[in-house]
Amino acid sequence: MKKSLEKSKIIKKTVACIHLEELIKVNAQNTIANLHLLYTINRENFIALLREQYTPEVLKCTHNIAQAIVYLITHNKNFLRETIENFSNQYHLDFHSLHVAIYAVNLGNLLNLEKNKLLELAIASLFIDIGLKMIDENITHEVLSLDTLTKQNIHLHPQYSIDILAHNHIHNPYIIEAVLHHHERYDGSGYPNALQKREISQYAAILGICDTFDALTNERPYRKQFTYFEALDFMLNHTSMQGKFNTQYLKIFLKSFT
Repeated sequence: MKKSLEKSKIIKKTVACIHLEELIKVNAQNTIANLHLLYTINRENFIALLREQYTPEVLKCTHNIAQAIVYLITHNKNFLRETIENFSNQYHLDFHSLHVAIYAVNLGNLLNLEKNKLLELAIASLFIDIGLKMIDENITHEVLSLDTLTKQNIHLHPQYSIDILAHNHIHNPYIIEAVLHHHERYDGSGYPNALQKREISQYAAILGICDTFDALTNERPYRKQFTYFEALDFMLNHTSMQGKFNTQYLKIFLKSFT
């Protein structure tokens, strides 16, 4: 009986992911309901990825989540503004990947990127930190401690993430490059290759901003979370952050909240 119920739940979740865009369209006016739907489906899919359940169904679900995010943002320019107050402020991997995807697609849309590029950005976002599981195999939904991960050589995780992309038969060079270099910084202080300015791709520059922004606006054991405006002000003006990001992109990203 228990196995039957578990199988039934899996089937329902699979069906929900297959028809995600249709479900999103049905609830087009209910932005909060759509956000919660994304949270639910992305969490289940992320669990499968962390458990190395790399099947065509899991990959298709990842693609569907990315497509749904692109649809929501391109059909409602205020989607982020209407939902951000309902974002979780705990730093779980699956929450983080979803937030970064939403932020990145929103910024890409403000930069007038074509839909196929927005889709690539979303897929890259959903994989940027999946490599952390290679550093700590126990990472699932625990609230991440940056201190703990740093001790375990966090600088390796972009390479691990692209290894997982390859295992999932994702060979798009733009997605791979974005995932590998999302921790590069314009002043050359990033990793893994200490790239500078124009050496950093557009996708990686966007992901670097969105990844940092989400980290700042989530709780940490050693500090309180920043508000959205505090985070952007910090990234633009604090001495420790100046010169690390594409300033033009940061200022455009600010428009998402004004």
